[in-house]
Amino acid sequence: MRVGVDTFTLRDLKLDPFQQLDTIKAWGLDGAQFGGLRGFSPTLDRGRLKAIRGRADELGLYSHVSVSVTCNPHLTNLAPDEHLRQLREEIEAAADCGWHELHGSLGGGDERYTHPVPWPRQLADSAGLIRKLGPVLRQHHSRIDLETHGDSTTFELVRLIEDVGPDIAGFCLDTANVMCHCEDPVLAAKRAAPYTHLTHTKDAIAFFSDTGYRRQTLPPGRGALDWAKILPILAEHSPDLPMSIEDHKWLFHFHCFDPHWLALHPDLTRDEFAAFMRLVWQCQKRILAGEIREPDEYEKIPHVDEVEERLRAGVTYLKALIRRLGLEDRGTPAPPFGLSIQNRG
Repeated sequence: MRVGVDTFTLRDLKLDPFQQLDTIKAWGLDGAQFGGLRGFSPTLDRGRLKAIRGRADELGLYSHVSVSVTCNPHLTNLAPDEHLRQLREEIEAAADCGWHELHGSLGGGDERYTHPVPWPRQLADSAGLIRKLGPVLRQHHSRIDLETHGDSTTFELVRLIEDVGPDIAGFCLDTANVMCHCEDPVLAAKRAAPYTHLTHTKDAIAFFSDTGYRRQTLPPGRGALDWAKILPILAEHSPDLPMSIEDHKWLFHFHCFDPHWLALHPDLTRDEFAAFMRLVWQCQKRILAGEIREPDEYEKIPHVDEVEERLRAGVTYLKALIRRLGLEDRGTPAPPFGLSIQNRG
């Protein structure tokens, strides 16, 4: 397993992709998960894209990219044919640079609760879109790895992936976003692990509110996640899995005491809900005991003032634990972008 960073973490430093890669190398990380390809070049200029990939290879860093367009046809103002065309172009451009595991998402979270199209319909139509992308994905030995982005549960994404085919769809597992749906992080990792190829690696605490609970993101090792259990689960299926730390602040609210919220989580069992409520209470006790900073007060410190310290803390924690568990990278490094990938599992 390798420990890198999702470059969203570095957003406030105002660095271009090459500066980001140099900073990532200087800070002792192993790679970069970048945002959408069109953020590098709106025209998908191959020269620029290959220069970025080449610099990552030169520094010995892994690199991955995201598709710039949502995979949910209900969350774009593009006509259906144009939506497909743009996604196909990005898949082809990424493959030309040796990027085959592509981060994607279906929404930002609120669409599950507020969009006029019911969430099950959005999931079904998103699966249909990815199925239409199947020929270009298979041609280039590529896959769209959907993030647990606060929108979809691991239950839902497992069904979607198995429906369209795990050769063209997988998980970008955000280890703490599963907490948006009262999913136990260890159980969520077990469900996602067979299909997980990318990660947004983060820790978090959760604490009670009048309507449910709130969640605060923290660097790995400072929150409530049981990494000693989660990492071996993921490594069993993907020994060279990139653990890309995505760090940010912000408090997120989840209204799990609301009947409407509960009705939109039919897969959530009583046992898992109870286990998650136990996790929330354990965090609450740590806050009351002063073991964790009071969340609202901690949020007042700008993330940019702490980004390097938080990132270094997470990297140090994860790398030490990976060594202790014997989970150092046992996979084969990705080939330079000039080489194709054949017979990938």
